[in-house]
Amino acid sequence: AFILLLIAALYFLVHFQHPDDKNEAWFPKITVLLGFVLAGATVLLLPLDVANNEGYAGCDGYDTKLCGGLNMELFWDIFFWTIPVWVFLLIPFMTFFYEADDGTLMAGTSIGSNPKSRFCEAVKYEIFVIVIVGLFFVLGYLFLNDAAVPITDYNGSLGGVEFTTTAGVIFNSNLLVDIGTNDISYLNSVETNSTATELILPVSIPTFFAGFMSFVGWFFFALFGGVGLAAVPLDLILTFINRPRLMSTTEMADANCRSEKE
Repeated sequence: AFILLLIAALYFLVHFQHPDDKNEAWFPKITVLLGFVLAGATVLLLPLDVANNEGYAGCDGYDTKLCGGLNMELFWDIFFWTIPVWVFLLIPFMTFFYEADDGTLMAGTSIGSNPKSRFCEAVKYEIFVIVIVGLFFVLGYLFLNDAAVPITDYNGSLGGVEFTTTAGVIFNSNLLVDIGTNDISYLNSVETNSTATELILPVSIPTFFAGFMSFVGWFFFALFGGVGLAAVPLDLILTFINRPRLMSTTEMADANCRSEKE
């Protein structure tokens, strides 16, 4: 899957790159290439997590035939650390470094093609990005680092449960029996004593960073997605209106005369 993502990312990069950048700007290209792979791999982590079946209770030891054995929590943490590094460090830095030689992004700078000067300019602007993002992240994590999960709390009392087994027999799912009348009566009794409450869980830094980027990203998605949905039909209409038309011989001669005069 990663090889296919790499091939697709390489195709998009080569197909849409500017002709003048054919053999230049290698570091920005590598950053974009790996960024495509990272974005696609993050999407593929979800079906991998489902196939790994890590949340199944039997994976703790008594029924492991359906378990993949991968530590998906470690996988998610790695990706949740790598994504902000790409989004807030590498991509902005490479953008500033790439644009530093023509003044398009940093108007007023005259640094020529000196790589050292371009690097220093990119570092200065990258520090500004880190300060802004770090400020929002630190403030958000200090005040919003707990997740409140709504749950229903059931209270009840249950008599002793006896279970007899032969020494040396390992517990497995086949030893479980169907629900009986005692279980149903106990269920009915605890349902009357249920209360709605919240389970407060501390959020790790990579998980909070993922939620933070998703929250902010939805606003950008709504903004640019809405503009794009409105602009696409308008662009298609204008393209149709301004489409090339077949010219007669007289019209072609008049157009050639006007172009020669200009």
